[in-house]
Amino acid sequence: MPAIAPFRGIRYAAGGRALGNLLAPPYDVVSPAQREALAARSPHNIVRITLPQPEPGDVPGHDRYTRAAQEYQAWVAQGVVQPDPRPALYALEQAFLSPDGRERVRRGVIAAVRLHDLGEGAVRAHESTLAGPLADRLELLRHVKTNLSPVFGLFEDARGEVAAALAGAFQPDPVASTETDDGVRQRLWRLDDPVAVASVQRALADRSILIADGHHRYESALAYRDWIDRQEPGLDPGAGHRWSLMFLLATSDPGLLIYPTHRLLRGVERLRVPELLSRLAPFFEVSIVEEDIRRPSGRAWAISRLSDHLGKSSAFLLVTAEDRRARLLTLRDGADLAGLSLPADENLRALDVSVLHGVVFEGVLGLSRLSQERQENLAYVRDAGEAVARTLDGEFQAAFLLNPTPMWQVQAVADAGLTMPQKSTWFHPKIPSGLVMRSVDPHGPP
Repeated sequence: MPAIAPFRGIRYAAGGRALGNLLAPPYDVVSPAQREALAARSPHNIVRITLPQPEPGDVPGHDRYTRAAQEYQAWVAQGVVQPDPRPALYALEQAFLSPDGRERVRRGVIAAVRLHDLGEGAVRAHESTLAGPLADRLELLRHVKTNLSPVFGLFEDARGEVAAALAGAFQPDPVASTETDDGVRQRLWRLDDPVAVASVQRALADRSILIADGHHRYESALAYRDWIDRQEPGLDPGAGHRWSLMFLLATSDPGLLIYPTHRLLRGVERLRVPELLSRLAPFFEVSIVEEDIRRPSGRAWAISRLSDHLGKSSAFLLVTAEDRRARLLTLRDGADLAGLSLPADENLRALDVSVLHGVVFEGVLGLSRLSQERQENLAYVRDAGEAVARTLDGEFQAAFLLNPTPMWQVQAVADAGLTMPQKSTWFHPKIPSGLVMRSVDPHGPP
């Protein structure tokens, strides 16, 4: 694993319910409507910094990024956010209800992590990034000079060594405790005893990190490091810009959940149900779902049929607005996929998202890869009920509900040095922005 180090965390002065009103989900899962609601909740909600909005007349040097930097510095000056007295690691516990109604708890550690290029193997990606979001996060980092939310990284801890090293950190009195909008109870402890910090560092040694969430933030940190080094050659090898904020969690943690991201289609020609089914037939076995998917019980039953195929064969639940029906699509054994836009690598080729995009969207419906990247006919939602409702209401022509990508497939792709398509995984729960932040100082320590 790359070196990890304690850092002087920056946190909101407020606590409890007031703190919950100041936090926000990671920038890339905040909808425009949610952004406005969060910003209206408090003049100090972190979304004002993580997602600054453009205004008429913006020009380079006077735009949303400069406003974000000025607003954040005003918060620092006013004591809205404050640096902790000394460097520390931060133990984070998240408690939440899983879809099966059981309470789950997961525990990890937030640290400054030494940056490594992705090709080196110490830090591995599993999803590809896009130029636009990468440039956006780099510009924000160059102006605000602060890690506002941690990258989410995973590591192996089969023998529980890291869990044992962290166990003493979870005491009765956290330094911050609140519940976020997603219903997750967030509790944070500061670990600043040198012996305890060293124990965690030793336990984490010799392990690689797999990025679960935050690929754009990590790559923007690499770009910022390289930009600083071009501006000021010869800076200290341990300088602050060579590190980034990360939340580290064991892949064996019982609170690690992966959800699917469902696909919605609109404005697609040749999406009349009879023609669509005819074109799908060479590749998929198609069976009607008899239950009424408008009802939660019917939806749950249909999704349970879909989940029977998890990790075994590519399958999707197709919901069509035209006839308001649901159908289970299962990839045929021995289906002729020659000539279709599928990855050559077996790890990628086996992914449900690869089959859906390559066989259905490109092969059957003729949607180009560029149009998919631009989301011209495509929308993404996490909630299956929302996907079904918006389709049956006529907003979309069809919904494709997916199974979650199993963790073993995520690891297999990363181990092969490959990346998945966008929106292949949704790790739950997210790590809120603003819970603990880190100044990025090229002339200071991690």
